[in-house]
Amino acid sequence: MSEDKYRAALDMAAKQLSYRALSAKMLRDKLLAKGHDEEAADYALAWLTERSMLNDELFAESVVRSYTRKGYGAARIRQELTRRGIDRDTAEAAMQTFSPDEAQMLALLEKRLRGDVSDRKEVEKAVAALQRRGFAWNDIKRALETYGSSLPEEE
Repeated sequence: MSEDKYRAALDMAAKQLSYRALSAKMLRDKLLAKGHDEEAADYALAWLTERSMLNDELFAESVVRSYTRKGYGAARIRQELTRRGIDRDTAEAAMQTFSPDEAQMLALLEKRLRGDVSDRKEVEKAVAALQRRGFAWNDIKRALETYGSSLPEEE
């Protein structure tokens, strides 16, 4: 096996990481898609990991922070981590930093309901929107209770 193929895989891997952070699986898939063989791809990943240039733990934490800022819940963030090739243990470790933001849920409820919690269909739509964003039912229920109690009483 020639050393050139290892160097080519390593060069391409470093170039890909210079564009944006990637998980080891994402980077490996890119290398294989570009025609590098598995041995060269694995060599490049090992070399980069050994030098802390490729770190799935930091990548996972970055994804959690980013998706939390975007207003997504835990289920959606876990789904995104899995999609990006992060193993379950690493994903769960990264999720320790996640805490559902009630303010984001309340803002979405306000946007959807505009103060009217009497329309059951609209409340159901708002709940469905929060569930699609990955929020747990207990968190949604708590946000609905807070939102309902923050409305002025009808006279």
